[in-house]
Order: sequence, then C-alpha cells, then structure tokens
Amino acid sequence: MEFSGNVYYKGKLRKGTLKIDDDIEFTDKIGNKNYGTLIPMPVNAHTHVGDSFINEEPVGTLPDIVGPGGLKHRFLDNADPHTVINYISRTNKFMENSGVLSYFDFRENGISGINAIKKSKRRFIRPLTFAGPYKNDDINTIINNSDGMSVSAISDMNYDNIYNISISSHKKNKIFTLHFSENLREDINKIIDLKPDLLIHGIVATDEDLDIIHEKHIDIAVTPRSNIFYGKRPNYKKFLRHNINLMLGTDNVFVTEPDIFSEMDFLYRYQRVLDYIAPEDILKMVIDNPYNFLEKHNINIKKGYLFFKNELLNEYQIVTKKHYFKSVNIL
Repeated sequence: MEFSGNVYYKGKLRKGTLKIDDDIEFTDKIGNKNYGTLIPMPVNAHTHVGDSFINEEPVGTLPDIVGPGGLKHRFLDNADPHTVINYISRTNKFMENSGVLSYFDFRENGISGINAIKKSKRRFIRPLTFAGPYKNDDINTIINNSDGMSVSAISDMNYDNIYNISISSHKKNKIFTLHFSENLREDINKIIDLKPDLLIHGIVATDEDLDIIHEKHIDIAVTPRSNIFYGKRPNYKKFLRHNINLMLGTDNVFVTEPDIFSEMDFLYRYQRVLDYIAPEDILKMVIDNPYNFLEKHNINIKKGYLFFKNELLNEYQIVTKKHYFKSVNIL
C-alpha cells in the first residue's frame, strides 16, 4: 500500500509517499492515492491494566493507594479472576480503538496476573508483560512466562532478592524493569547495580542521577497525568536535557484512562509555559523511543499505522487534537 501527504518517517513528518510492503520505502514525490497524514501506531510504555476493575475513588497519598498493602493491592488480592480478565479485555479494546499498537504492562499477582493478560480478549494489540514476584510463585516460572520482570521500588522488598531477580532475568535474556524515585529519591548506585533495562518515573531523581542513567543508556518511562493526580509536579524537560531516551505511559488504569494521545496532549499543555517541550519531541516519546527500545531488546512487533484521510496534519495537531480528526488503523 502507498500513502501520500504528510508521512512520519525516520523520526519526523515529511511530505512525500510511503510505500508499506515487506520493506518500507519513502520518496519525496506526492502521489494521488491514500492522501492525508500517516503515522506509526504509538506505544503506551507504562500501564497496570490488571487494576482496571477497581471502581473505588483512590483517596490518600501515593503509598496509601498503590504502595504495598495499599488500596490497589487489597483489591487485587481479593479480586474475582473473571472480573479482572473482563476488564483487561475492555482496556485492550479501548487502547485498540485509540490506535495503540502495544503496551508495556507491569503485572501484579505473579502467575495469575500473567495468565489474566493471556486470557484477555484483543484483536491486534500486543502487551509486553513485565511481572513481579508474588507470594510463593516460582520466580523462574514467572520469568519464563513473561517478557521480563518488574519491581515496584527498591524500598518495597529485600534488596538482595531484587538483585537475584535481576540476575535471573538477564540470564534468560529477559527485560528487567524498576520503578524508582517516584515519591522519594532513591540511591542511584543501588539502582544501577541492578542493571535495569527500563526505569519508571524518576521524577525526583537529581541531575547527577540522570547523568548516570544517561551514561548507562537506560531508558525511562514517565506518566504525567498520574503524577499530577498524586500532587507531583516535576519538570519533564530535565530528562531531555540529560538526553534520556524518554517514553510516555499512562500508569494505573483505575486512576488514569489508558489514552496515550491524552497523555501527549497533557504533557504538551503542562510544559508549554513551565519549560516548553516541542510536539515533535513528544511524538518521539510514543513512537521512535519505544520502537527503538523494542528493537534493542530483540522484540519484533510489526508496525501498524494511523491514517488521517484528506487531512494534512502537523505534529502540534496530532499531539493536541488527534480526537478531533478521524483516523483509521492500517495493520
């Protein structure tokens, strides 16, 4: 298939024609078929879809709501498995309808959490499942049945156990991820010693911490709408100043709907006067950076595309007004 007009190719919108076949071919000539704007389907780089069934208003501090023993875990520990699966299916459909190709999910409840995603309904969306240790579940079984391992924070469990999980994950060529410095700054040396492939949040990390993370080529995913919900108001431009490979996610579904375009829109508006981040850079956070992360870790996902027929959109319009323009999925 061929698409002409404004097409997203190699990190930017270009005027020309993109031919999508076994290979991708771009030319700066404009054709007369499928005229409009074409962009790769974005990736949501941080979700917790398993908590989407929770309907109680989250009241309290961040630890009260999502920390060990907090509201989220109390609901998860007592949830009916069929209810969890049904709501994950609903979340998959929501993201598919908004044009999301894949999401990085941080799975609670061990093997049962992994199986809930596997049993959920979806048409094309590809979840990457990063599971955490849970009760008496065998760690190796969890690693073998997931895309990698995740830990909520180094303060949430014994550090030596986290270190062993990291070693076991990497031995099996699986991804190791870690939430860090979301509420309080954590020891960057302990974080780095765990050799994480992906870090989540880092909103209270210092400039020195971010320098080290950049030197180690570690990616970070941030979730601005979730942060604002908990009263956190960081300046996300600091990650770009340190040349961090930054990705966007939406975090817990029971707190924030998993709409990555709303996340982009919010980040743009939030930073516009605080410390401007260009729409072009925000688009990279949901397209180039997550796709590069997947490629780096040998995870092959065939790209899908969003096509806006007869609309020549720019980056600002895509980031802030996507829902105003009708798009179709090209898979």
